[in-house]
Amino acid sequence: MTNDVEMKSEAEELPPFPTVHILQVVKDAQQQHGLRHGDYARYRKYCAAKLERMRKALKFTNTHNCQKRRPAKFVKKWLTVEAVHNVQYLNFGIFESERRYAEAMIDKITLEDNPEKTRKRFTMVNSLRKAVLHATNLEKIVQESDRFDAPTKLEAQAYAAWMRGMCSFESKNWQKASESLKLARTVYEKLSEATNNTTLSTLFKGRCREIQPQLRLCEFNIAESPGAVGTMTELMELRMQMGEGGDSSVDKLISEMRASATSAEFVTIEWGGMKSTVDDEKAKQVIQEWKQTEIELAQCQTPKEKMALFEKATADTRDAIDKVSDTIRRKSSENADTTVLQSIKAYLEFLKMNGTASRYLAIIENTKNEKKSKPQDLLRLYDSVIEIYKEVTEIPGAEYDKNLIQAFEVKVEYYRAFRCFYMASSYSALHKYPEAAALFERTVSRIQDAEGKLKKQKSNSYLSNETQSSLSELRSEVDTAKMTVRAARLAATAGDIKHEQEVAKTIDERPLLETVNEWRQWNVRDSLKEKKTIPVANLPPAFIPMPNKPIFFDLANFHLTMPNLEERLEKLQKERDAHSPKKTAKGSAAAPSKASKQPEGEQQGISGMVSGWFWGKK
Repeated sequence: MTNDVEMKSEAEELPPFPTVHILQVVKDAQQQHGLRHGDYARYRKYCAAKLERMRKALKFTNTHNCQKRRPAKFVKKWLTVEAVHNVQYLNFGIFESERRYAEAMIDKITLEDNPEKTRKRFTMVNSLRKAVLHATNLEKIVQESDRFDAPTKLEAQAYAAWMRGMCSFESKNWQKASESLKLARTVYEKLSEATNNTTLSTLFKGRCREIQPQLRLCEFNIAESPGAVGTMTELMELRMQMGEGGDSSVDKLISEMRASATSAEFVTIEWGGMKSTVDDEKAKQVIQEWKQTEIELAQCQTPKEKMALFEKATADTRDAIDKVSDTIRRKSSENADTTVLQSIKAYLEFLKMNGTASRYLAIIENTKNEKKSKPQDLLRLYDSVIEIYKEVTEIPGAEYDKNLIQAFEVKVEYYRAFRCFYMASSYSALHKYPEAAALFERTVSRIQDAEGKLKKQKSNSYLSNETQSSLSELRSEVDTAKMTVRAARLAATAGDIKHEQEVAKTIDERPLLETVNEWRQWNVRDSLKEKKTIPVANLPPAFIPMPNKPIFFDLANFHLTMPNLEERLEKLQKERDAHSPKKTAKGSAAAPSKASKQPEGEQQGISGMVSGWFWGKK
């Protein structure tokens, strides 16, 4: 009896553990080791290395039971309530669960990239089950121990419930997933309300936002009629909340709802002056998707919802075009007829380009709604729209549809008016008022041309988004902008005159020598107060580039040919002999020899002198 009392007193003397914020530990590890960039492989390696370090440091290693004549059997050492002597022991349960969760996410990414690897789904679900096992064990230890406080127990409960919900979600057990995720959300909401720490409150609220899309998707799958048209808008909002890295189940559910809403055994298109029946399943699904998209656009309330619709539809259309192109190449190698497939491909190209332009228009609408929007941004978007509409008329087979050609010519002229307006607004923002005024006048003429063409094509089915009211609103904006530009131009002109007068009275840094031809009115006495000297010229003067001294002398004289002067010298010699007294034969014979030597000396010129300098005399 005495021993029992002593044991109870020792247990009561054990101090309680400090609060362990499990979600903060998990989020810090994820952000610092890979998940900031979505690298689950790096995060898994970190969790494995951390577990190994902790086991060695805390001497909590796994064991191998050696048996006679048999290989050693691995025995995992599980975390128990009795083994928890320190708060750090909880990291075994946390990071064991996180390691298994990271493995599951790696398999999930591989499965999304390669849907044919169906075995990856089994390994993914198996890893999640192991993660649930460790999270549940962690929750059990925290709940049974009296040394942990209430916040730690609530966080362990919420973490285990979230892990169970994710496992059931990936296993498509929607009911269990909904129950677990609701429990986790409720606990995290209570924790966010109870804590005074802003960082922890932000983490708890962020986890609630992460749970909400999965929870709503579970509710859609649990519902008896998930294909109702009224729920499509909510699904698109759900997909936007999950973002680009969201779950693929939302896209699959949207595709199934569209397929059920537009189920048809035969799909016929009319393009290139002929009617064609679409046999390819992917192309058929895309054409049905565009028909359903037109219905869903009427339900969209914000431009972002329209952007999401067009983005998804154009991506599916690109995949269908690639598949049809492969079929055409295969049949062309077999010398089979591909006329129908070419027509289907051209029609899909038309859908893709028209959808891309519509997506740009949705982006323009969203940009106009933003407070910090510049005319330059809208200008680039309108350029893209106009270029796409020009290319639509060049699609093979489009020339057979006169309504299409006329409609897209009107579209080009229609959006050119908007483009001209925003180009003028861009010049006005840059304080180039003369250019802006000219462009606003050009906008008015483009509006008139667009209105005239739009009236002639009232009954054209391709012109559904282009209206006269939009052009009227644009005209009123142009009138207002023109008045603003005129006023700004007059104000700028008056300001420039005043500015020139002020500049003339002030002193600039240029020296007097450079401004001899300019009138500069300034007070010398005031200038001498600020400066000791008046700048007359720059000293030292600026360097002027001069040609360098040549390395070699000019030897061009080598290439000159001197005239032959022997006949002229002989004539001069005869005239001189006639006027001079007679000389001896020896003297007369000596004179021509000297004269004959004189041209040789003249022919040498500079070359003889230079040859003596550089190469020596012979």
